[in-house]
Amino acid sequence: MEEFRALGMLELKSIARGFEAADQLVKTAAVEYVTATTACPGKFIIIIRGSISAVRAALDRAESFSGDYVVDTFLLGNPDDQVFDALVNRYPYQETNAMGIVETWTAAAALVAADQGVKAAQSNVVKIGLAQHLGGKGYVIFVGEVAAVQASIEAAIRDNRVGSKLVDTTVIPAPSKQLWDLFYNK
Repeated sequence: MEEFRALGMLELKSIARGFEAADQLVKTAAVEYVTATTACPGKFIIIIRGSISAVRAALDRAESFSGDYVVDTFLLGNPDDQVFDALVNRYPYQETNAMGIVETWTAAAALVAADQGVKAAQSNVVKIGLAQHLGGKGYVIFVGEVAAVQASIEAAIRDNRVGSKLVDTTVIPAPSKQLWDLFYNK
């Protein structure tokens, strides 16, 4: 498969339709799963990667097939590598000046927030929570200098795909190691 230049996500309100859509995605174009899983409350989340054209074609087909079962969807062209690492908790503890959180109503909006925020400022995205045990919501955690974290949050919520699904944001100056351990070890 050619280089992974895009990340796509489909969030559905039906588990049964989710499995069917997951099958349609990989049958439509040369994409591979990052994840395909059930999530709270009774949703199904599919994240794929591949070339931009392949991800777009696969998402278009799956969206058409899934109709009213689609909760949210997106395509990110050239996502930052930190987004992939944050999805799998691949970020070691580092003392940091600030921690910022963007909370969204959908998991797809959280992934967009992560990519937009990390590309906008000198912060790092360290965790992305997607729907499971969150009532279907999503969140992203940025760390770094206070101004950089604030700039990441502002950039993330400026994107309408995030701003229209925003629940809340916060910046925590000088977060404790215990706070880090609380979210990172889960």
